[in-house]
This record gives sequence, structure tokens and C-alpha cells, in this order.
Amino acid sequence: MRGKPSKGFYSEEELKKHKKGKDYVAKRKAEQETLNNYDQLEADRIPSHLCYYGKKEWKRIIPLLKELPIAELDRELIETYCMLHGSRRRLQKDIQKNGETYKTYDEEGNLIGIRKNPSYDMLLSTVKEIRMIANQLGMTMNSRLELAVPDQEQEEDEILKLLKG
Repeated sequence: MRGKPSKGFYSEEELKKHKKGKDYVAKRKAEQETLNNYDQLEADRIPSHLCYYGKKEWKRIIPLLKELPIAELDRELIETYCMLHGSRRRLQKDIQKNGETYKTYDEEGNLIGIRKNPSYDMLLSTVKEIRMIANQLGMTMNSRLELAVPDQEQEEDEILKLLKG
């Protein structure tokens, strides 16, 4: 979470030094101020409905998320992320215990075939959901880079303006 400031976290001094001009500074300041319009996340109490692993993940991510512009509106998304994290851990344990596949037999004990453990498909879909939510909350490297790096189109527009005079 360290390094180059994100779009919403430029200090006033940094904005004044910006080479894009006063209009850019005013726009960024206005954007930053809109982030303060929402109630900050009240995350002191861990939701009681989370499982052991979900609560553990809550304790791990909340201090990190408080550095981002996460509002009370995002609580449901964070709780869902932690719930899915707990589910992922349980599914991983099931797969470790029972394997990715299992054998099926008929009444006489003859091998009919090998089937995929349903927990494996559930694990894959859980991981996809976790990845999507993590991206929305700014918890992935790419999502943090999008916050930190100016939009490519804006830079190209500025270059075109300079070239045209």
C-alpha cells in the first residue's frame, strides 16, 4: 500500500506541483473531496456470522483497507470476501482429504468410473468470486496500479493538445 499515491490520495502540495495545470489540480481536489462524502468503514467489531477463517481474514485485511477510500457502503462486499475466504479454506481441506477425483462403484463393487470431486468446481468458482471482489476493493496489484497510474487517454489527450498548439 506504499509507494506512489493513488488517484484519491494526492496531497495538496503534490497537486500544486503537478505539471498539468490549475484545472487538473482543481478537478483532482474535487474528486478527493467526494470520497469524504461517505461514512468511513466502522470495522472495529468482527461480524459474528463469519467462520474462523473468515474472522481471521477480516483481522488481516481491515488495517490494510483502512488505507484505501473504503466506506461503510463497502461492508457487505468485505463480509462476502471474508465469507468466501472461509469457504475456500474448507473446500481446500476437503480436496486435500478426499482428492480431486473419486471412484464410483456399482452394487457388486465393480468400478464404474472416476468422477470429479464437486468441491473442486466449487473451489474454482469461489476463487473467481474472491478475485473479483478483491479487485473491486483495490486488493490486487492491478487494481492498485489503476488507482496509482494516470489514465492513458488523459495523457494522450494532453500530448495531442500540445502538438496541435
